Amino acid sequence: MTRLFAVVIALVAAAPLLAEDVTFNADVMPILQRHCQDCHRPGQIAPMSFMSFDETRPWAQSIREVVERRTMPPWHADPRHGEFSNERRLSQAEIDTLVSWVDEGAKRGDPADLPAARQFPDGWAAGTPDAIYPMVEEYEVAAEGSDEYIYFRVPLDFDDERFVSSVEVMPGNRAAVHHVLVYVQPKTMGTLSRTDVARYNNIAGTELFYGDGDTIRVGDGAPKHDNGCAVPNGGSALSGDITGGRRAIIGVFVPGGRGEHWPEGTARRLPPDSELLLQIHYNKTGSVMLDRTSIGLKFAKRPTEKIMRARWVQNYYFTIPAGADNHAVTGCYTFEKDVTLYSLWPHMHFRGKDMEMTAIYPNGETKTLLNVPRYDFNWQHTYMLKEPMSIPKGTRILVTAHFDNSKRNPFNPDPNQTVRWGDPTYDEMMIGGMDYTFDDEDLTAEATQQQP
Repeated sequence: MTRLFAVVIALVAAAPLLAEDVTFNADVMPILQRHCQDCHRPGQIAPMSFMSFDETRPWAQSIREVVERRTMPPWHADPRHGEFSNERRLSQAEIDTLVSWVDEGAKRGDPADLPAARQFPDGWAAGTPDAIYPMVEEYEVAAEGSDEYIYFRVPLDFDDERFVSSVEVMPGNRAAVHHVLVYVQPKTMGTLSRTDVARYNNIAGTELFYGDGDTIRVGDGAPKHDNGCAVPNGGSALSGDITGGRRAIIGVFVPGGRGEHWPEGTARRLPPDSELLLQIHYNKTGSVMLDRTSIGLKFAKRPTEKIMRARWVQNYYFTIPAGADNHAVTGCYTFEKDVTLYSLWPHMHFRGKDMEMTAIYPNGETKTLLNVPRYDFNWQHTYMLKEPMSIPKGTRILVTAHFDNSKRNPFNPDPNQTVRWGDPTYDEMMIGGMDYTFDDEDLTAEATQQQP
């Protein structure tokens, strides 16, 4: 009898937590801290805060709905392809806990069970930067009109060469700022303008773009190639290496992004006598808005061995017919050196439906690197590989995207319009981004060889 009693006690102890035992303090808050509070806190992208019971309790039914549908936390990679270190997906046990909490009355629980509050340094995802560089002055965004792509020069307070391990953008006005590209350029290089259409056509080598206010767009008379892999440069009219040249991108901010942070030994380079150049895409909201965006930099704490590079595999030439609900567009790039791949990131606009990035190896084998079957313009993730991947020389990266330009797409700005590439969000883009390093690069060895 004693043995039977012991077995019963053991089974009870090992059984799943009863629904009526689930409380906010003991069970729900730890899940929110792990998966939700990066966005659901004051000053961040989410419209409500989940930092306390009183803030969270009114949203209990909504939380139940979105976690059961797996629309929150936002994560759009197909789990069958690739493993990612920054995955936000809830486990089934975590979903069951949240559902049970709501079903049983969303109780607060014992105050002693509440974990210590998670600390967020000054709103920066990667912690307080080593240096913060704001725009020189505020910019006024008009209430109405087309989107704007405006460039701002931001001085740096050092003239020597530096390497940065983290670049994070803090929008001054999240309602107005859609995305930001952070360039580094020589101080003597000057400011770009999207109104200088001739410059972009000269780089493209053809009359591809036309100007529309502070944006550039592809016109109806430009060449049309939905299959970018069948044309030179894989469909990219401009250089796809966004981190090369004298004006290099060192950081990006997009909706749902958390900044860019690279592993030890890798970094982005700030050459001597440089400044930052910000390209800011502003939305019009119906009200006049002011913005003064800031850039936070963390400097590498150990010698940098490799430059973290980035490439956009894109297609400028596509044409999406009016009403098309599954229009395919492709772009390609073939690596000319052995590289190590660290992360992947898709970019489209409101008609973007899905995107897949595939490696076609020199021996003919293929591997799906990333599949995003339900692209969401509001959550443009960088998918960071759990283990960096070796990509041999000669490997072709194939990016395949589908667009829904039909009336069934609730986000479609106008299903009656044929759509081409363009800066404004009511046009489209098709970009498969990659972060990688060159295997044969070792800056520490080069520095040693240069010493007298």
